[in-house]
Amino acid sequence: MNLIPWRQKRRREQSGLRPASPLARLHDEMQALFDRFAELTAGWPTDFPLAGAPLLPMNVAETSSHVTVTLELPGVDPADVDISVTGDLLTVRGEKKLDREEKKQDYHLVERRFGSFERTVRLPSTVNPDRIDATFKNGVLTISIEKRSDVAARKIKVRNA
Repeated sequence: MNLIPWRQKRRREQSGLRPASPLARLHDEMQALFDRFAELTAGWPTDFPLAGAPLLPMNVAETSSHVTVTLELPGVDPADVDISVTGDLLTVRGEKKLDREEKKQDYHLVERRFGSFERTVRLPSTVNPDRIDATFKNGVLTISIEKRSDVAARKIKVRNA
């Protein structure tokens, strides 16, 4: 990250002069701080947010008779998952609890996430909210929602006027 326009920085580097004013020294120290932070965070994963609820990978698939929503919830107890439908919104929320082991360990890297989560997806208007089935197997939650039979697609013939 570079806070100094490249022309000014190049001129200062070529001249070999150190900045004289306290403000210029503060600017250089801030630049060094940002550079160190960028080096430190270079290997951090970028596929999930650093703060807040973890991202829940989700697939939504549709067939002629069902809409299937699949979520990965590794390490989550199925009893800690709540599924609700309000209008055309399907919401999955729950909590991944921290397993406490009282061993004296020095962690060098912690990537496992704990805490509450929530994910909402809009459902097609053709689904029947009264016909929902949810199963949980091997850390994968599968929600199958049956489509209404009265909303089947039909062909409409075009007439000449």
